[in-house]
Amino acid sequence: MKDQKPIILWSHPRSLSTVFERPFLQYPQKFHVIHEPFYPITHAYRTKNFEFLNRIPLPKPTDPITFAHPFTPILNEILASHYYNEDKTPTLRVFMKEHAAIFLQLAEGSPLLSKETLSKFKHTFIIRNPEKSVKSLYKAINATNEAIDKAGLPDTGKLKISSRAIGLKDSRILYDLIKNATGEKIALVDADDLVQEPEKILRKYCEMINVEFNKEMLNWKEVRVKPRLSTLYNVQGLDDLWFKNAMQSTGFDKAKNNSEEIEYPQSVYDLIAKTKPHYEYLFQHRIKIKDSFVQYKL
Repeated sequence: MKDQKPIILWSHPRSLSTVFERPFLQYPQKFHVIHEPFYPITHAYRTKNFEFLNRIPLPKPTDPITFAHPFTPILNEILASHYYNEDKTPTLRVFMKEHAAIFLQLAEGSPLLSKETLSKFKHTFIIRNPEKSVKSLYKAINATNEAIDKAGLPDTGKLKISSRAIGLKDSRILYDLIKNATGEKIALVDADDLVQEPEKILRKYCEMINVEFNKEMLNWKEVRVKPRLSTLYNVQGLDDLWFKNAMQSTGFDKAKNNSEEIEYPQSVYDLIAKTKPHYEYLFQHRIKIKDSFVQYKL
């Protein structure tokens, strides 16, 4: 029987991970897609929203994961059976996307990082060169903080760019932790490879996670951005700032990027240099285009 564990795509900000969800979102009869479910909890901790945190339910003795942790109810929901229709057929495969840094930030020192827990999921990763991801993150954070200022909200809600916010170091830590704990070969996608050779990369990725590849997964229709960040921050338009390009995309090689280049401060280039070694380490373990091409050609 093929491995049907829930798939988790671990990412970092501005890594094209939201675009990577699109092939799976267009097959609701096969996949139950969950987008960044841990973020509201992390946001609640950052803003000290204890009312939200106190509403997080405790696990039941019959749940797959029984220890108390803010993330446990979400992970149990991912492990629960999801169905396409009321007849409960067929069972859907869960595909979840989340940032590695967000997970590590609260999971550190907990049983969430044990072999027993990690082995319940099929872990995959996506990375993007910090030359692109850090610059993109800087622009998104600046635009978000400008919107917060315009809304007259306190500075405590503002975002800051840092090594942890970039997330590549945490992606590396989590990658090694999962690899050492589970011993499994991990599907790791580089965003530039994906845009350059979408069919070869996605085909190999699907093979590694036991999903049937279909060429129709390479193209999709534009969708509207569902308000999420706007609700959390109480600032209109934030979802467009972060997800508009991904939602307007119609394929990996046709992703729209309408943002203009700007002049970046030296601090941005310092962060690029600081995070580049973590990217290069993970880059070694990526799905390689040449390897997948040879296999595909044969």
